[in-house]
Amino acid sequence: MRKLLLFSAIAFTTGMMACKEKGPAINFGESNTLTDTTYTKTPDAPVGRKVLVEEFTGAKCTNCPDARVQLKTIADAHPGKVIVMELHPADHPLGHPIEGLSKYNFNIQDVSDIFKIIFRGYFPLGIPTAGIDRTLDGTDILIKRASWANIINSRLAQTSPVKLTLTNSYDAAKTTGTLKVNIAYTKTVTTKNYVSIAIIEDNIVDAQEFPLYIDTFYNFQHVFRKSFTAAGGNAIIDTIGTKEPGRVYEGSFKYTVDPAWKPENCRIVVWVHNNDADTKEVLQVEEIHVKNP
Repeated sequence: MRKLLLFSAIAFTTGMMACKEKGPAINFGESNTLTDTTYTKTPDAPVGRKVLVEEFTGAKCTNCPDARVQLKTIADAHPGKVIVMELHPADHPLGHPIEGLSKYNFNIQDVSDIFKIIFRGYFPLGIPTAGIDRTLDGTDILIKRASWANIINSRLAQTSPVKLTLTNSYDAAKTTGTLKVNIAYTKTVTTKNYVSIAIIEDNIVDAQEFPLYIDTFYNFQHVFRKSFTAAGGNAIIDTIGTKEPGRVYEGSFKYTVDPAWKPENCRIVVWVHNNDADTKEVLQVEEIHVKNP
């Protein structure tokens, strides 16, 4: 491994699944429009929560590699239950690529939009920091590292009011796929709900600063590549104020993998959440590989 001393997309279209009731349209921007479908059935039993971790990190952040190890240790202790997305913020100087060494720039507008709309647009403690299911630690929605394990464990001990199921089919020859989303309410929910969909990529080798050196063969994981929805998510079945147990939302989405991404290293992450003045809480999250490993 070579080290240097410090002092030296996806195009997105959507379709509709036939069901008993037809809900309102959701606008995904530009010409991409989803007509959602909703119906009721016998309620599923409540399921355990999975936890979404939105880690703000950067190639120039010397403490970030240790933070990634910390999150990996937590996730490894709960296989398949902790879903991490790594966001590189252009809004923080340490979130930028390393001049003259980085091959990639992970700064994208989608990250800045999420940072400003969901995470209040400032870093009270700098980076690394993370949102955990977009819940609060006191008054902070961006949570310090010392609290990560306790908050994640607390969330994992709860059941979710939502059962989220993803099905994906991918055509390697055409580099296109179809994602099917099924959101089934297992408890009564009265908040207005949103769905967010993004793609992340693993195994991107590039330069990363450490306290005393730069690793030019660092393996980045969970890198946030693109959001398919608005920064605050897109409202689902918003004409129904109370989502009773047994209420189901379904949607089918077609996508194309950007040539800059390796589909075998990509996963699609979907989360159902609130987004109003009082709560941004994530109700449930799931991920699925674009291409089967």
